[in-house]
Amino acid sequence: MRMCLTLFLFLCAICLQAQDAETIFSQANKNYNLGSYEEALKGYDSIVQLGVHSSELYFNMGNAHYKLNRIAPSILNYEKAQLLDPTNEDIQHNLRFAQNMTIDVIEELPANAIDSVVAGLSGAFSLPFWSVLIIALFALACFSFVAYVQRSQSQQKRRFFALSLLLGILSLSSFGLALDKQFRDVHQSEAVIFAQTTDFRSEPNLRSEVLVQLHEGTKVIVEDQVEQWVKVRLANGTVGWLTQSDVQRIAF
Repeated sequence: MRMCLTLFLFLCAICLQAQDAETIFSQANKNYNLGSYEEALKGYDSIVQLGVHSSELYFNMGNAHYKLNRIAPSILNYEKAQLLDPTNEDIQHNLRFAQNMTIDVIEELPANAIDSVVAGLSGAFSLPFWSVLIIALFALACFSFVAYVQRSQSQQKRRFFALSLLLGILSLSSFGLALDKQFRDVHQSEAVIFAQTTDFRSEPNLRSEVLVQLHEGTKVIVEDQVEQWVKVRLANGTVGWLTQSDVQRIAF
C-alpha cells in the first residue's frame, strides 16, 4: 500500500512539474516576443533547473542569447538543441549564423572516411541498445551452431554453419562499435570557449608555450583533464591545453 502511495505521489509530482514547465515556457516565450530577452532567459533557465530538456527550449535560449550578442552562450545552446534534434534545419541555420560571429578561423582537417563511418555507426545507438544487440546476436549465433551440430544433412549443416559464423561476426562487430562508443563518450566531449580570449598552451601549466590565442565561441573537443586544465583538440587537429574555467561542455 505504501509503495502504491509513493508511486502515485511520484507521478503527481512529475505531472505538476510538466505543467509548471509548460507555463513557464509559455511566459518566457511571451517575454521573448516582447523583446525582454533577459526575462525570457530567466524563465528558460528555471525550466532547465527543473530537469526538463528539449530542442525547442535550447533553441529559444540560443535565440535569446544571440539577440543579446552573446556568442558563446548562443552557440552552446544551439549545439545542445542540435544534439536533441540533429535534423532540424532551423537549428542548423541559426547555429551557422552564430558561428559566423566568432573570431577564430580554424580550417578543419579532411574527414577520415573510415573514422567517420565508424563514428557514425557507433553513435547511431546508445550503449544499452548496443548491449542488448550484442547479447541477442551472440545467442542467435549459439543457437545456429547448435543446429549445425545436430543436423545430419550436409546442405543444412553448411547453411547453419554459415549463419552462425555470420551472426558471430556481427556480434563481435557490434561489440567493437560499443567499445568505440564508450571510448568516445568517456574520453571525448565537445565544448565551447566562453572566455573572450584564452591562451592555448602546449602543456597544462602557466610556464608552457602559448601556441595561439583563442576567442569566445570557438568549438573544441575535450580529450583529457588534469586538475584545472583540459586537454583539447581543435578542428585542424592541433592539441593543447586550456584552463577548465574557460570552456563549457555541450553535453547535458
